[in-house]
Amino acid sequence: MNKTLITGLLLAGSATLAQAEPLNIEGIGLSRDVSCKGHDVNISGNANVIHLKGDCGAVLVYGSEHKVTLATAKSLTVSGAEHEVVAERVNALSVDTTENQVRTTVAAGEQPALVEVTGADQELDLQFEGPVKLDVSGTNQQVRWRGEEPEVQMSGIDNRVERQ
Repeated sequence: MNKTLITGLLLAGSATLAQAEPLNIEGIGLSRDVSCKGHDVNISGNANVIHLKGDCGAVLVYGSEHKVTLATAKSLTVSGAEHEVVAERVNALSVDTTENQVRTTVAAGEQPALVEVTGADQELDLQFEGPVKLDVSGTNQQVRWRGEEPEVQMSGIDNRVERQ
């Protein structure tokens, strides 16, 4: 191979790697609109107001007291305390730690979608599209759902799973 072709292939490969980097949003009291463009997104810190636009990869919300809205994500993980997250549609959902509120549609793909709720005092309002496996553990979780009936596995103390 000639030198120009090798250089071009190396540059193309590094551009692909650069696109794979997650978008990291961290701080205290930030307010931002962010276009996902298929990227993974990590939100950390405290009391940020973040609006994610377009299709996102994996979205991870951690820290405390964030208010996050998003269109779509391959997966949504909410960890930490007192977050409010509203998503139009996700393919997988995990909520842990304490006092988080999540509202979204969970849509299955080729495999059933997985929803995991752990920790304490979470409040979820979910719409299910397609087969969903719902695993609720911990203490005082409240999961309200609509749509197709999920396969439910529960453990813990004072947890509620209710059809709306």
